Formats: sequence, structure tokens, C-alpha cells
Amino acid sequence: MRATSREQQIIELLKREPLISQEELARRLGITRSSAAVHISNLMKKGIILGRGYVFNDRASSVVVGTSEVQTLVRGGGGQGPRIDHRFGGFGYGVSCALARFGMDVKVVTVVGGDREGAQLLEAMKGQRVDTTHVLHLPEERSERVVRVVRQEGETVYREGHGREVFVRLVEARSWLVWNCEWLVVAPELQATVSGGVPRSLEHPPALCTMVKGGMEAVEPELLSRFSLVVAGAREDEFEQWSARGPELVERGAGTLVLTDGATLVRVMSPAGSVEVTLSPNQGFDLEEHLEHFLAGMVYGLSQGLPHRQAIRIGCGIASVAGGVRA
Repeated sequence: MRATSREQQIIELLKREPLISQEELARRLGITRSSAAVHISNLMKKGIILGRGYVFNDRASSVVVGTSEVQTLVRGGGGQGPRIDHRFGGFGYGVSCALARFGMDVKVVTVVGGDREGAQLLEAMKGQRVDTTHVLHLPEERSERVVRVVRQEGETVYREGHGREVFVRLVEARSWLVWNCEWLVVAPELQATVSGGVPRSLEHPPALCTMVKGGMEAVEPELLSRFSLVVAGAREDEFEQWSARGPELVERGAGTLVLTDGATLVRVMSPAGSVEVTLSPNQGFDLEEHLEHFLAGMVYGLSQGLPHRQAIRIGCGIASVAGGVRA
């Protein structure tokens, strides 16, 4: 979690003198001992200090806001019959597990039902070392389910979910958590809900990150300009639309726009300039299924201070091998 200015002062002192007493800490800072104790307690709650003796957690902190669901994917239906796969997925599940595998400190804000699938989703996330403390558990409801039927002529999607209103209330209830991290990763359908709630008094707002699929027709430039990182997945003519209007988005305030077709090219537009990376065949990935994993790789790379090119390699690496955990 992100530290306040006063907490940052305390962190710097503790790193230099890990055995300093709270009385001496208070004297150095010109505050009372009880105030110093409260600051230490808050640093422990945020996970920055791991315990007595002031052992520090230097991992970048992140919060992921989005759905966790049971997915059924039906492909084919030709001479050999359909292939049916079950797995866990959803933006909240996929991104949080990916970031946790990189070693980031990840808390997920998501919703599960009181059914067996909800318990399995929680266990799967905990197994990846995702902090599920702030998950909303609805004991009387079913967990979200998505069925995708993929045929040659197109794709049909059926969704059984809790609705956006549940997430609006959840984000409001978890506002302290949401606004006190370093990297806040938001599902596409919750961009307006989250970005519109940034407290004006916030001293150090988190880096807002999100993704978009398809063309720019339904995109609100003013909305996306609030984000530090926007990953856009687009094919053919959609790619050219983004390339033409991307600089406008950056000028409006978006920190970094990363555009990819998932197969051949990644283009980065930022105030520092433009970067292009040509993808080799083994770096390609399915935009529909794994753009969120590419986003997670970009977030991790940038959180470590890596150049865009290296962050892209990390994103493509995890997206190209990503797969759902079996339900």
C-alpha cells in the first residue's frame, strides 16, 4: 500500500536505524509517542512493515478490481464434435493471479457467491498468493458464470452475473484500500466507476491501469485520459484508428497508450515518444482471451522501472502461455 508523507519519513528513519525505539522516533519527528505508534500500526496494516524489528516489504503493491467467474468455452461442432473446457477466469481473477506470479503484493476486489464454485475461486486465488481479504462474499447467490460458444461464423456469449451496481457499492466500501495502493488495475466495464472516484485530497494517487478491446467508436477520450496506462487490443482497421487518434489521448493526459494486434506488433505512445516492437511467432497471443494477461505483464514491468520494450516482452511472454485454471 502507498505510504503518506509522514509514513515515508518514518520508513526512511527505520531503514537507517531498524532498532530505534518509538520514543526516539517520536522525538526525531516532533510528534507524540502515541502518534508514532499509530503510524507504525498503519504501516503494518498496509503491509509495508511485516512485523516487529521493522522488516520491510519492498514489493510493489497493487489492487485489481474486476470480476471472477467460472467460464465454459465451447469450440467447434464440426465432424469431430465440440470441445468443451471449464476454467476460472474474469478480469479480477486473471490479472490478480498473473501479478501475484510475478511476486507483486496483490489484493483483489471482486465478488464470489456462496456456492462451491465461489469457494474454489477463492482457494485458487489464495493458491497464487493473492490477498482475498477484501473479496465480497454473497452467501445466498451463485458465483458469476460465462459460457462462450465459438463457431466459424462468430461467437455467442451467455453471462450470469451480479451486475455493475454490486461493484459500484463494493468500490465505495473498499475506497481506503483502492486509493492507497501504488498500481490500481481496473476492468474495462468499471473504468468510469473507479476513475471518477479519485479523492481530490489524495496526496499520492495510484497509477490507474486498464485495457480496451476493439475500435475507438465507443471510447471516451476524456475517460481514458485519467489513466496512467491504457492497453488497447485492436485488429486491422481498428489498429489504424488507434494509431491515428492515440497521440490525442496522450495529449489529453493519458500516461502511456500500448496498442497491439496480439500477433505482429506492439506500439507504445507516451509523452516521451513512440516505440514499436515487432512480435515473433512465439510471442503472439489471443486478444480476446489473453489481453488482460498482457496488461498484467506491462503493469509488472513498469512497476519495476523497466523500459517499455522490456515490459512488452514480459507482457507478451505471460499472454502467450496464459491459460485458465481448470474448474
